[in-house]
Amino acid sequence: MNDKVVMGIRILFGVFCLVFGLNKFLGFIPFPPIEGDGGTLMGIYATSGFFKIIGVLEILFGLALIINKYVPLSLTILIAIMFNAFIFHALHDMAGIGGAVLGMILGLLLVYANKDRFKELLSA
Repeated sequence: MNDKVVMGIRILFGVFCLVFGLNKFLGFIPFPPIEGDGGTLMGIYATSGFFKIIGVLEILFGLALIINKYVPLSLTILIAIMFNAFIFHALHDMAGIGGAVLGMILGLLLVYANKDRFKELLSA
């Protein structure tokens, strides 16, 4: 993959994570309420402080991607977060799955672009 394309995807994914991490503290992107069990689970996440922990991780590792430091570690943490968001939305809120899909695609593209740095982790 072209180095400039990889850099663009890395920065885009970093900004994506940074914005959603900051939103967990500042609330500048409103989200519609989620019905049923998904709404209950989101309420528990919000009141327990879980979202704040996720927000800190998104901010720190999003910034790391933007400045091109600790990329494999950042991708490992951020893809785990994106995967959980994807599964949550797939099971409880299909209407809101778009952001999680975008995050997964960007993250997985970066893993593919950095596959040599993940070789040990992905070997059997």
